[in-house]
Amino acid sequence: MTRIELIEVKVERKSANFDLVDVILDAIRINREEVLDGDILAISSKFVAMAENRVVNLSKVQLTERGKRLSRELGIAPPLAELVEQEADLVFSGVEGLALAVKDHVLTPNAGIDRTNVFPNHVILFPRHPFESAKSIRSAILKGVNRSVGVVLTDSRLMPTRLGTTGVAIAVAGIQASKDERGRKDLFGNILRVTQRAIADDISSAAQLLMGEADEGIPLVIVRGSGIEISDREAKRDGMSVDYKDCIYVRGLTDSSLIKRLEGLA
Repeated sequence: MTRIELIEVKVERKSANFDLVDVILDAIRINREEVLDGDILAISSKFVAMAENRVVNLSKVQLTERGKRLSRELGIAPPLAELVEQEADLVFSGVEGLALAVKDHVLTPNAGIDRTNVFPNHVILFPRHPFESAKSIRSAILKGVNRSVGVVLTDSRLMPTRLGTTGVAIAVAGIQASKDERGRKDLFGNILRVTQRAIADDISSAAQLLMGEADEGIPLVIVRGSGIEISDREAKRDGMSVDYKDCIYVRGLTDSSLIKRLEGLA
């Protein structure tokens, strides 16, 4: 029987700009846990970003015309709208108070900018270079405790038509983010034609059960016994995401006339 363990690691509240790996290893020791070969460390991307000093005081944001326009269009506070414009790779549209944007190939409200678990009137951005951050963390863990592990940087996301948040991976190191199942047979002998499993997202969602969204204080979850291969092979972004132009949700909602037809029947 396969048994996967999710081990929570509590960490005392931190502010910006601290040594992330030192904090992680100290927290594991304080929680009386350990790191084993084959473990996968699911780490909150916002915790990583905080260590990288990616915390912004909204009162110090300089506004541009683009930020002001987005603020007017979607009713977003001007400083936040400005940061969305700066951080987003692309802004589609949105609803009152939220802009739907692409950031580091993740479709996310407000370009992943978070106002929770940070000082009042401040926000946390994504890590500047998520894949480089994950790779650096993994290398430091290997050097610090001589254990070969995988690293997944996690965030929370909204899914179309679903209520509430779930986990999403924004970067990995030491594992491949997806597993190609094409060519395999199902229980009835059908050949799988398009199926690829989002392994890193599965890990993120599982870790999110413990991490929570409020004052849990669990930015790190050790995933043990997953059976996922740990490898020094470099993980690449295209192993985790598709271009928004190839996304079924984006294309289906922007290219199709179905939505307009349905609106006409309402």
